Amino acid sequence: MSLHIINIEIRNFRSARSLSFSPGKLAVLVGKNDSGKSNVLRALNLFFNGRTMPGDDLNFEVDHNVFNNPNRRAKEISIKLEIELPEAYRATNGDFVVWERRWRSEGLVHSEYSGRRHVAGPRGGANIETVEIPRQSNAHGLLRNINFVYVPAIKDVEYFSELRASIYDIIAEVADRAFRDSSQEFEQSISHQLEDLTTQITASLGFRSRLALPKDLSHIFESLDFLSEGQDISLNERGDGIKARHIPLILKFMADKKRSLQVRGAQPHTFIWGYEEPENNLELSSCVQLADQFWSFIGHGVSQIFLTTHSPVFYNLHRKKQEDGRLITCHHIFREGVEEGTKQATELGDLDVRMGTTALFAPLVTEIEDRVRRQEQARAEVERIGQANRRKIFVEGESDKLIISKALRVFATERADDIDVETKAGAGINYVIDMLLSWRSRAKHHPELPKAVGLLDLDPEAKVALQNWNAVPDNIKSAKCFKLPTPPHLFPALQAGFRVPVVLECLYDKDAWVWADDRGYLKTRNVPSVISKDLNNQIVNAETTLDQHLHQDWAIFVKKEFEQEGKGPMARHYANKTADDFRARMPFMEPLIADLVGYLFPNGDEVQVLGGRQDPLEDGLEH
Repeated sequence: MSLHIINIEIRNFRSARSLSFSPGKLAVLVGKNDSGKSNVLRALNLFFNGRTMPGDDLNFEVDHNVFNNPNRRAKEISIKLEIELPEAYRATNGDFVVWERRWRSEGLVHSEYSGRRHVAGPRGGANIETVEIPRQSNAHGLLRNINFVYVPAIKDVEYFSELRASIYDIIAEVADRAFRDSSQEFEQSISHQLEDLTTQITASLGFRSRLALPKDLSHIFESLDFLSEGQDISLNERGDGIKARHIPLILKFMADKKRSLQVRGAQPHTFIWGYEEPENNLELSSCVQLADQFWSFIGHGVSQIFLTTHSPVFYNLHRKKQEDGRLITCHHIFREGVEEGTKQATELGDLDVRMGTTALFAPLVTEIEDRVRRQEQARAEVERIGQANRRKIFVEGESDKLIISKALRVFATERADDIDVETKAGAGINYVIDMLLSWRSRAKHHPELPKAVGLLDLDPEAKVALQNWNAVPDNIKSAKCFKLPTPPHLFPALQAGFRVPVVLECLYDKDAWVWADDRGYLKTRNVPSVISKDLNNQIVNAETTLDQHLHQDWAIFVKKEFEQEGKGPMARHYANKTADDFRARMPFMEPLIADLVGYLFPNGDEVQVLGGRQDPLEDGLEH
């Protein structure tokens, strides 16, 4: 039940002569250097904290826009915010609050707010009416409890010291009694060790003396350190990027702790961050992780985040599709002329045009972002499932899982219960390779981790991925990639020159395909994709027909393919066959299962491994 800003109007503050925009809960401010992005954050910091920057008071001569020269009125800086109220506060106080503050050379001269309510106007229109907020209203406390946190672009040693010192204030509030007791125990321990010294001081100077901790321990917290587990490496010795990743976690911790202090009936705290250039000192993958982290914080402890950036990773955030368009907004801050001051583009198309190089890079970076996010998800999943300390087979989908699990029970009965077949909805090649990559990475730090394998189709894309993975010797030490076998019933079609991709469904024999076709699980294949260019031209020119080049024993594999919704029922049908029936219809799976099990249980671990498997058509034919 926190607040968030729905409109900002800044006048005559630094470069912002007249700037107005409606931010989302995550507002991304982009623009060239010296365009005025940071001045938006400084204006908010001035509004809520009375300072333009942490440690910098308002200097009116510097902070007032130099081109504002009113004829008869005094020079002023004005900041007006519209702040949306929670539903429970609206009946008495209005739908939102308009709060304006103004500064002149002598300092803050005006600070007033009142409510606003949307009301039906004449002829079906809408009007805004002013609502006087009652003196006893809880809305006053709600507004007082807005905590605006400014994170500067330069996150130096001094900033980290101040950040760690601020942890003390939160701890002192949350654990006041326990903290005092711990401090007293520490004091007693020190006094015991230095008892001889204090006794001599008492004897020499004539009055009793004792050592005690200072009442304000914030300067001690400035020296707090974060040590990497196992190696005890100080945070001070880590790279700037690692340090930077600690900042939002510390801020979120303090927000959560402060919120935990709320007593029943008290007005909740609102936390709004102004984060300047979060990409500083971070490589692309860390930027992606930080961007996702910001997004995850919104509505979960942090009400709103304003961030300035030059990075396409954060610029791309506004392209996320959300039900409420205000959740993520992107604002291009720019100057058309010195005297015109800072402005912002509102239309997405205009924003892209004005962003120039960043807009050009953004779509290219999106593909990299997606890969980073996939790999991060895979890393987390491997970390979770790796705790079980079991062998894994990663496959491309649920149908693959059903068939491979069945094949394990039929062809490797003694090991089937010791191997987990893993996948997820819409997994595909990327899932398998990402999981192998994460497994290999974890194995470097956990050499006791069992081996894992990936199993891919034999279509061209999968074949390249498999070869690239297995070509790296370090990869196959802990995670190796395998391919589905080419079933014998498909050999004649391939020998005839038809480039039928060997996917899981090709493992089913002709009778199974006819059974599936009768149930509507198949559809007509795009035949030109699997025939030669010359044959296609002959068919188009009516010089021949497709059927003249097909045989009834295998024509269905060329002319048809599985509907997506038919793959699951077919796999379940095959997985439910008896062991003898499955063995009789898929004998070519036995060498594959032997290869998989032989890799997962190496060094003659009581498993009979058959000889290396080679598809008869592997050399010389494109599959």
